[in-house]
Amino acid sequence: MTAGVPDNSRSPAHARQRDRILTLIALFKFGKALLLIALGLGALQLIRSDIREQANNMFEALGSSIDVAPILKVLRQIGALAPWRLRLIGGGAFLYAALFVTEGVGLWQQRRWAEYLTVIATASFVPFEVFELVRRLTYPRASALLLNIGVVVYLIWRLNHPTSWQVEQLELHEAARDERATE
Repeated sequence: MTAGVPDNSRSPAHARQRDRILTLIALFKFGKALLLIALGLGALQLIRSDIREQANNMFEALGSSIDVAPILKVLRQIGALAPWRLRLIGGGAFLYAALFVTEGVGLWQQRRWAEYLTVIATASFVPFEVFELVRRLTYPRASALLLNIGVVVYLIWRLNHPTSWQVEQLELHEAARDERATE
């Protein structure tokens, strides 16, 4: 029991049913966080000139075949970045990963605040994704945009149609608040 709210979480009558789509969105957020952590670590490792040189040598050894040319171009651009920019990229990747981990944990636990946070954070990047898609249409960009729009639409629907468990919890919190107000 917490502040006048009974702890019914262990009672079978009040057990939450796991929302599978919410779980999938949480796993998606965790996956994106892992990729960003890897990007951040990679950016910070490239600050060391010996690692940068090894990476350049390895990809130069692959030759300039058609399949590797875009990768070599990107690596050359990354290799030309100043250390302060690599630190900025690494730090930004870690901050963005922290947002994804926060969203993922909250969604995994089926917290309403996480649904709001995910709607706001995901929807705020849709205009940038549309801009990038208009600039250059690719399947990965189109897929990412559609996936993110799907996440936002589902979470908005879910926020407007709370589960019976969420309605019950809201009523318990309101009753406890009213009880404290009358004391």
